Amino acid sequence: MVGQLVLVREKGRLRVERSLLGPLPVLRAAVHEPQGLAPWRLARRIRRAERALVRAGAGRVVLGADFPYGDRLALLRTIDPVPVWRAAADVLALGALAAQGVTPAQGRVALSAPRLCPELERTAERLCPKVRGLVIDVPGGTDYARYLQARFGLPVSPVAAGADATAAFGPGGGRWGRSVELYAGGSLGGLSLGAEGVELPPDCAIQVLALLWEQGEIKREKLCSRLIDDPGEVE
Repeated sequence: MVGQLVLVREKGRLRVERSLLGPLPVLRAAVHEPQGLAPWRLARRIRRAERALVRAGAGRVVLGADFPYGDRLALLRTIDPVPVWRAAADVLALGALAAQGVTPAQGRVALSAPRLCPELERTAERLCPKVRGLVIDVPGGTDYARYLQARFGLPVSPVAAGADATAAFGPGGGRWGRSVELYAGGSLGGLSLGAEGVELPPDCAIQVLALLWEQGEIKREKLCSRLIDDPGEVE
């Protein structure tokens, strides 16, 4: 079972209740933080809420944008969005092109990583039939680039050629155009990931999506991206 912790800035008593986050059932607990609450009392309330969710059967927890105390949790694990980000790397890369007004047939995508990994390879092979070209920005990635050219007949450009968008599977490496960073602490560059026909709660959408993906409730072909803001001029 999955828990949810929310922050309520008024007085109240701790209760664990069954609730829904979109299509996802959760056990919901509120941490009450009225104005002037002493820090030690807040810390105790967070511990009590966490223990209550664990006793009720929760092992992981969804945190809303208004709950800033995730780093204080000791018993519940937060939700990792990276697996679903990487599963949808091609969707996000195409979304990054679209956000700049570049069609796939016109666009070149850079795939960047500290080393060649299966997620990057799958993304490259999904993009090859759709985009104008690829840049493989991976140490020792020349052989893989030749393989892609031989299999798909797609131009795989040298790193110096640059690209219109970047999907990065790790820190470091080059960044061209709008970038999606598909690793812990990364950013989707103003894009959001969703699923067609699925209503996700706006303040914790990626956490719920990650859980639904993990549970097999969402198929890959339903994943979609959209621009949610403008992070500024991208170089």
